Amino acid sequence: MLDGYIEVRSGNIEVRYTGADRRYAEVTLAVLSEAYAFLEECFSIGQPLPTPVRAILGPSRSEYDRLVVHLLGVDIEVPSNPGRLAQPQRTDIVFLSPSAYQQHSTYSYDADEYRRLVVHELVHVLEEHLSPDIEAAPRWWSEGLAAYLSGQWRHADQFRFRQPVIDGIRLGRVPSISEIQADVELCYAWGWTIVMFIEKVFGGATIARIVRQCRDGDVLATLGEDPHTFEKEWQRWLLHEHHLQSHPPELTQDTWTQ
Repeated sequence: MLDGYIEVRSGNIEVRYTGADRRYAEVTLAVLSEAYAFLEECFSIGQPLPTPVRAILGPSRSEYDRLVVHLLGVDIEVPSNPGRLAQPQRTDIVFLSPSAYQQHSTYSYDADEYRRLVVHELVHVLEEHLSPDIEAAPRWWSEGLAAYLSGQWRHADQFRFRQPVIDGIRLGRVPSISEIQADVELCYAWGWTIVMFIEKVFGGATIARIVRQCRDGDVLATLGEDPHTFEKEWQRWLLHEHHLQSHPPELTQDTWTQ
């Protein structure tokens, strides 16, 4: 399945690549290693994962699709959407290599954006590992958690994550949680704001608890909150969070272990 791929490894992180992609493989390995150390503290992972976290850089759209379908066993459209850049499953993550962006995607390579993408996908891997039933987790929660912890929410140029929230706050239009869950794009754009609200009000350790304890996908029940009251308080808080239009400090491990 990975014949011809070269491996670089550090601890429990490995990256497979082909051809001239060593530069991107080394970047991916460094980011995964740094992010894993941070997230390990955030979630109090303790025991190592049963298998290494493995990233594979597909050098073309067709190879990316082959790996997702036949290595990960994920049913996607083929050829896949040019906007697809990564797919996690268990402890594996298939990436479209940045060397293929110009020809096989709608994106141009930006080192900082790529770093945030890699962290985003690692959050998904660790959430799946810790969750009692990852299939039950609502999309707004999983995508919001990944967008928040990766820092994607902080960047105004991230039109998918940040700009819709900035616009919504300015216009006084905040969707309901049910509306967010029903629309995949709203999950990416607004999910992180709910995660942020929980972190600000209940603390980062509460978010780690939700990841570990939410078995039926009812995040608010795990939190012990009435859905109607929670939603109103989140919307009210969000409309007054003017600092969301600036660039707050990065998250730290201390925030999530208090």
